[in-house]
Amino acid sequence: MARRRGRFTGDDSSGVLLKALALLLLGLVVAGGALLATWDMKPPTRAVEEVIPNDRF
Repeated sequence: MARRRGRFTGDDSSGVLLKALALLLLGLVVAGGALLATWDMKPPTRAVEEVIPNDRF
């Protein structure tokens, strides 16, 4: 009687591929965090003035 293989019981190359993808994803997350931590984003500088009519009070 033949035994069924599990989902992750393939050869060793599939494990290497999963590890490489996980390492790539981790590197992207770390790089994105470093970018957001060091990015000197300027706030908007346009002045906003809104006139509220007296009848609203």
